[in-house]
Amino acid sequence: MPEAQARAIVRDVRKRFDPLGVRTRTVADEERGLTRAIDRLTDFLSIVGLIALLLGGVGVASGVSAFVTRKIDTVAVLRCLGATSRQVLAIYVTQAAAMGLVGAAFGALLGVGLQLALPHAVGEFLPVDVQVTLAPAAITTGLAVGVWVALVFALRPLLALRRVSPLQAIRRDVDPGALRRRGIDWPRRLVELGIVASVVALTVTRTGRVREGVWLSVGIGGALVVLWLSAFATTWAARRLLRAGWPYVVRQGIANLYRPGNQTRAVTLALGFGAFLVSTVFLVQTNLLRQFSGAGFTSRANVILFDIQEDQIASVTERVRANGELLQATPIVTMRIAEINGRPVASLVGDTTRRQGMWALRREYRSTYRDTLTSTERLAGGRWSTAPTRDERGATVYGVSLDRNLANDLRVKLGDRITWDVQGVKVPTRVNSLREIDWERFELNFFALFPTAAIDRAPKQFAVLARVPDPTRVARLQRDVVTAHPNVSSVDLSLVQATIGRIIDRVSMAVRFLALFSLASGLPVLFSAVAATRRDRLREAVLLKTLGATRRQILRILLSEYGVLGALGAAAGMVLAFGGAWGLVHFVFEGRFQPDWLAAAGIAALMMAITVTIGLLTARDGYRETPMASLRES
Repeated sequence: MPEAQARAIVRDVRKRFDPLGVRTRTVADEERGLTRAIDRLTDFLSIVGLIALLLGGVGVASGVSAFVTRKIDTVAVLRCLGATSRQVLAIYVTQAAAMGLVGAAFGALLGVGLQLALPHAVGEFLPVDVQVTLAPAAITTGLAVGVWVALVFALRPLLALRRVSPLQAIRRDVDPGALRRRGIDWPRRLVELGIVASVVALTVTRTGRVREGVWLSVGIGGALVVLWLSAFATTWAARRLLRAGWPYVVRQGIANLYRPGNQTRAVTLALGFGAFLVSTVFLVQTNLLRQFSGAGFTSRANVILFDIQEDQIASVTERVRANGELLQATPIVTMRIAEINGRPVASLVGDTTRRQGMWALRREYRSTYRDTLTSTERLAGGRWSTAPTRDERGATVYGVSLDRNLANDLRVKLGDRITWDVQGVKVPTRVNSLREIDWERFELNFFALFPTAAIDRAPKQFAVLARVPDPTRVARLQRDVVTAHPNVSSVDLSLVQATIGRIIDRVSMAVRFLALFSLASGLPVLFSAVAATRRDRLREAVLLKTLGATRRQILRILLSEYGVLGALGAAAGMVLAFGGAWGLVHFVFEGRFQPDWLAAAGIAALMMAITVTIGLLTARDGYRETPMASLRES
């Protein structure tokens, strides 16, 4: 049937059946459902791209900040030769734009190369032949975005060069605050406003939705504010908690956090923001992979048998164990709702104020009984209890656990009474708990769950989940069961499970690759942030050596300082990452966030170790060279 005709039929049917809660689905609806995981991967790709851009921007800002510090003498000489502040700014802005263009061009070439190579790498996975064609519009957009990000993030530190005066050529040593701003710098404020607008535009463009883009931008801004407050709190605490009884190298390293001209705020912002973005990607990746691995046909069961009668279950389970592993043998009892809080269902159905949830009142339920919860269920309210109670007339009332969404449709809450019609027998129950069920998992899940004693004597049938290792045994099991019990139906899911498993493996590989890519993007940010203070560390090392400090002492001082900075940035980034990852998983990917504390702690420790290593590497000249050589270099 053509899709347009199917849609017309569905529209007509929905007008009559939607008020009754009857749902209709077409093949096109099923296709859209199957693409939900791909849509999530697309969203993840967009977020990784956005994070890569932000990391690049932070790296550019940190690198240009270090570049500006090194160019103070050069700018002062140019001013002495008659160059105006505008001319100096134009020179270095042109350099930044040129470097941004070169970097963007290299990135575009790398992207084109990956695009051409990717179909060959995953060709056997794709069900169709892919013809790769270049998209000039996409390449041009990438170049423009790369140049713009490099320019807008570089412009803020470059604006400080306007304040370098000609006298700075001879006053550098006595005026270390040449770049320090005094009063309100309106051009700087306009550039900062442009950065904010650029981030909002990038997030809206990458997400494709204005609301989500704005909220992501607000989250990014909030993370920067928290990091700034963390840096301020660190300098405040370092100044007040430092004790004279501590070892000299520790005191000197901690003092560097609040001394004049310290880089605590700049380094903490860059390191913490980098750690925040990288950790967020990893936590989102972990939750996405958990959704993939826990969805659909990734269950251990590959054979399902159903319509098994009570007198057949022992024979069926015996045959299952002879060929494989019995995973579940679940009783199923059919029933309907008779009353809710004393009101018959007929009265509730006739209530014109209840337009939603009619399906829940009219349907026949296939429920089960057991005394424990399974891995696909978790309590969302109340408490799980199997002990019966007595009502005011002395009748036994069992507790029942409902799916949370079903309870909303039935308009019942914890403590409400539901009387069930179990094949002619009325069974009164009280809603003791609500469950959140992962319906995407290939398990036997039920809207209503009873304790064993409530309905174990009711007529029932069984469904069995089994794990059979090879196709030969699957065929033998199906043959034996059908021969002995022709009414029992079975479904072999092995081929479907294997196909979807291969798809999930490839998707997981792609997600992991993108997460590693984000980590690699964060490394230049760390290098730039730490290298920005190289000149100050070199001068400090020269002074300490002149005063008699040994190389080991200088190394320990740097280790103390960078250890604190690395721990602060990594810890703040990790804490922020949990909030960011929760927001993305909950609102963007519409899933349930499960924190991976071990992975987050590992990333934080790795970021801290990288920070200390980079700090020691960038300052190695300061503790390797002699004081005279260092003085000449400085």
